[in-house]
Amino acid sequence: MFCNELRIREDIDGLKKTGQTATARDVTTTQCLAEINDLKNEIGSKAHQATAHDQRTFNEVLKGLNQQLQEVRSQIAPKRKFAFKPKTAAASNLASLGTPIASPRDNSSDQQLPDPSKQLGLKTNDSGIHQSRLQESSVLDDVHHALRTENNVEHADQGIIISNSSYCVIRYAVPSPKLTVNTLQTSILVSGPINGAAFVTGVTASVLILSCRQLRMHRCQNCIVYLRCSSRPVIEDCSSIQFAPFPDEVDMTLPEGTNSDHWDQVHDFNWLKAGHSPNWSILEPAKRKVPDQWKRLKTATEDEVDEVLQALGATGSEV
Repeated sequence: MFCNELRIREDIDGLKKTGQTATARDVTTTQCLAEINDLKNEIGSKAHQATAHDQRTFNEVLKGLNQQLQEVRSQIAPKRKFAFKPKTAAASNLASLGTPIASPRDNSSDQQLPDPSKQLGLKTNDSGIHQSRLQESSVLDDVHHALRTENNVEHADQGIIISNSSYCVIRYAVPSPKLTVNTLQTSILVSGPINGAAFVTGVTASVLILSCRQLRMHRCQNCIVYLRCSSRPVIEDCSSIQFAPFPDEVDMTLPEGTNSDHWDQVHDFNWLKAGHSPNWSILEPAKRKVPDQWKRLKTATEDEVDEVLQALGATGSEV
């Protein structure tokens, strides 16, 4: 838990780096809020094992992270000239970042941190993706029955966003600090290396080949994830997710700072009982794809999308 705390504090301190655009800082702040929320859920899942002293410690950690984020944002905010202006909704939302977090044993385990888009006053599109992120990230939106290969993405250094797409083969070969996937159906995605977090939401009947530092999956069903991840993957509100190690046949450099692989140490926020979560499993070695099949993914053409989807297991039925 404290390793996660240190990583989040480092991410918050990263907001003070010079040379960042306002949009990049907004994206980093959104990621910090999501990481704090994940930490809160992790603490809540262990509340029944914690002593009273541990509860107070956990609560202070969460409170401290929120306060640190608010203080850093105040430090980097441009100074304004004095003027009498009405209190804005954005200012009220920013102030709420410092609201104390309830104890894990309180009857508030289902409470979530405020929506980052509301905290930052950002507009979102129909997929819930922040418009400011759309402006400076590599975006693939509303693509269907297509093959997309991206080797030189202009804005990949600001992140990759994939949304509202289906029946696609998507191949990203460029490094990126983060990946956001929102609503993807019956598709294959190979993306990496991701030097930060991969946020995957609303993906069904698909195959994901990811090399990243963090993986957060929400509301996903019936997927196979070939993964290399330097921290424990997290799933929430997911079912029928199968994990396998990242295939050697997929030529991909390692994400920055990767020195360990936790692809099979999945943490399910919806499973607090003893024993293995029924929402995910390890893909049997006999069912993993062989080198010739991975080669087909690399050489596929636009006319072969349906064949490749079928060959690698991205189908409308159980993968």
